[in-house]
Amino acid sequence: MDYPWYLCQSDADLKKKFSFIQIQEDERLREATNAANHYSRWSLGVSISPENDLRNRYVNIMPYERNRVHLQSRGKNSNDYINASYTKVDVPGQSMSPGYYIATQGPTKATWEQFWQMCYDECPKKDIVIVMVTPLIEHGREKCHQYWPMGEASDTERFSPKIQCPSGDPTRDSTEFRRDLTIKFVDSKRYNNQYTLTTLDLIPKSSREPVKSVHHFYFDQWRDMSRPQEVVPIMELCQHSHRLNSTGNPIIVHCSAGVGRSGTFIALDHLIHDTKDFNFTKGKLLPTAYKRDLIEQIVLQLRLQRMKMVQMSDQFLFIYHAARYLFDLQTGQ
Repeated sequence: MDYPWYLCQSDADLKKKFSFIQIQEDERLREATNAANHYSRWSLGVSISPENDLRNRYVNIMPYERNRVHLQSRGKNSNDYINASYTKVDVPGQSMSPGYYIATQGPTKATWEQFWQMCYDECPKKDIVIVMVTPLIEHGREKCHQYWPMGEASDTERFSPKIQCPSGDPTRDSTEFRRDLTIKFVDSKRYNNQYTLTTLDLIPKSSREPVKSVHHFYFDQWRDMSRPQEVVPIMELCQHSHRLNSTGNPIIVHCSAGVGRSGTFIALDHLIHDTKDFNFTKGKLLPTAYKRDLIEQIVLQLRLQRMKMVQMSDQFLFIYHAARYLFDLQTGQ
């Protein structure tokens, strides 16, 4: 079976495409940081306000104002900022259904309590899926705070209070939520030494609000993007996470900054799960007349919604190599 044409491009041609994608984004960011252009579509808004410094893991990764997630805070002066972006993937002529995600940074010691309140509020249905695609520590540096209980004797619950103040100064930076929230460990299982699924309960203090189940996928093995075979556990992770997520809930995805591996995962997840070109039925592929580069279109959509999504050229190439490997695997080539 012939590959879709865009999987036959050389690495040199793909690197040129990635360079052009980066040039387009550089122009958007210049517009966003122009002090005279407060109403730009690419405005970074409150993300660059000094009171939110502790709410950002990195100084150069911010959400666009127009599609940032607003914490459902209460009170006139309550801060609603979290470094997270609503992300929708819907490619005309290819997407069988839109993909809905929240792309966010890895929680820090100062923000993990807000993260859990966001998960509860942004996912209205019972079953919530979080996909974490970074190890906690990499090359001796923290990439993400361990924000969930792992089930050891002294680590079975966490608590997210109703009133939070990451900076320690309530006059400068305070967020009031609707409830106190307990995060309770239920069980955990390792799958094929590739990822760990931990089941948690989110328990509001008030019995008027429902308990919700969290399915936390910790994928800590994705390190070598030179190997397209890495897509196999990602494919299994995509299928597993979609089975557990309630229809109507976005899938929450984070790495460390919430752009590189997060964007790569979201691109592959939508490609594998929701597009016609990869809608395999019993090893057969339904033909399409799609003329554009599907992977490029997905990445372009992601970049319009959160900066630096699929951050590195190696990540961009990996999607194509992995897609080709997956195509061979499904068609028996």
